[in-house]
Amino acid sequence: MAMDGLKTRKPTGRVPWPCILLEGEEKAGKSWALAQFSTSDRIGALYWIDLNEGAGDEYGAIPGATYELVEHDGSYGQVLAAVQAVKAEARRAADAGEPPVVLAIDTGSAIWDGLKDWASARAAQSTRNRELLKRDPNAEITISQNLWNDAGTRWRKLQTELLTFPGIVVVTARGKEVTEVDTNGRPIEGQKTWSVQTHREFPYAASLWVRLRRGRRPLIVGARSVHVGIKPNTDPAQEVTDQRADGRLLEWLVFDALKCDPGTAHVRDLVPFHGGGLLEHEREQEARIRTASEPDAADLVARIQDAADDDDLREVWGQANRAGLLQVDVPAPGGTYTVAELIQARHQEFLEAAVDAHPAGRRRAPAAPPAPTTPAAVVEAARAAAAAARPQEDLPTGNPLLAASPTPDDAHERRLTAARKGVLASLESLGVTDEQIAERFGRPTEHVATKRLTALVREVIAIQRSGRSVGQQDISA
Repeated sequence: MAMDGLKTRKPTGRVPWPCILLEGEEKAGKSWALAQFSTSDRIGALYWIDLNEGAGDEYGAIPGATYELVEHDGSYGQVLAAVQAVKAEARRAADAGEPPVVLAIDTGSAIWDGLKDWASARAAQSTRNRELLKRDPNAEITISQNLWNDAGTRWRKLQTELLTFPGIVVVTARGKEVTEVDTNGRPIEGQKTWSVQTHREFPYAASLWVRLRRGRRPLIVGARSVHVGIKPNTDPAQEVTDQRADGRLLEWLVFDALKCDPGTAHVRDLVPFHGGGLLEHEREQEARIRTASEPDAADLVARIQDAADDDDLREVWGQANRAGLLQVDVPAPGGTYTVAELIQARHQEFLEAAVDAHPAGRRRAPAAPPAPTTPAAVVEAARAAAAAARPQEDLPTGNPLLAASPTPDDAHERRLTAARKGVLASLESLGVTDEQIAERFGRPTEHVATKRLTALVREVIAIQRSGRSVGQQDISA
């Protein structure tokens, strides 16, 4: 029954083109089965991508075998391009009503091993792992999750090309019995499990999963089919006992077991899921959260006035920066100021208070004026403080933070933080240039620790309060 706003269709019941995982232990006949498949008169061209096996050339001598070996340099890019080129040829053949094209990859294990090596090589180039390998060339490096995600993305891109191939795909893989491990990775004595050496998603994605072992009949491990006779989660794996499969395993699997009819076969309808854009209710919720978390200018001004020290100002600066409000104009009785100017003015108040607290400063310090209570007053108090007089001989001297040295300070102490931005802005407002700073400390500004720049701000304020103008000889003294 049709429903408003919902598009539906009836299932066709047609058998899609198969993607077969043919895995097994060494020398069990995986590559041989590929060559045998090329002898079938029910298929068209078979294109063989050989990876770390090298059997393609020799098996061309099997009576009746006819296939094309795809040349490549082993890189992911060339292998993917080859798959896409064969896919285009398969589409042309299907549209023309020709026998189906077959793509054989021997072996898929090499692809996943190569992608793991690619992730490992990239991990070795990270800063942390380079330092680790410099100290110990044999150290075990850590492959971060983002690199594993990149390798998985490459695999899934290739896998999607295989699952949507308009013909027959056969991918071989190495499989073997291994010791089972517990949740901590420790071997469990006496317990064995079978391991397929390919990406863990591929056995799920393949339409037919077949295992080959030496001296045993082929085993159909699982099939996405209503014709093979294995119901998912109900029937166990089944051995291939039909005599018609002898010497023509893949042909029997495709056309007899799966009952794939080239005249009606179709590409599986794969619609990959993706997150897409935000829905209406998600956009509304995001807007509410943003509004609730972002302060307005009035709130920031109040927090600037209430700040007890530079740590409080750093928090205000960071929040205003994240909200994009540093350059927002704030009207006040004495004029209009930006949030950044108010923060800088309050910062200068703290610097002047530190100078006043020094014993030499207290001997001649005048009575402190009332604390500013409005944004305009904060700025004006800071500007007026720069002109306040104090005898130079009362100022502290010999501050080791102001000593010149060509050696850059520790990078951690000169990282660009909100506090450093405030100090640099204070120096700029005091008329101190980068050239003067470089001359004073014997190295560029970016090589000078924030605490040294703070000491320079205090010295410049003290010089200005003494009634003298700041000259190059003062800065570079």
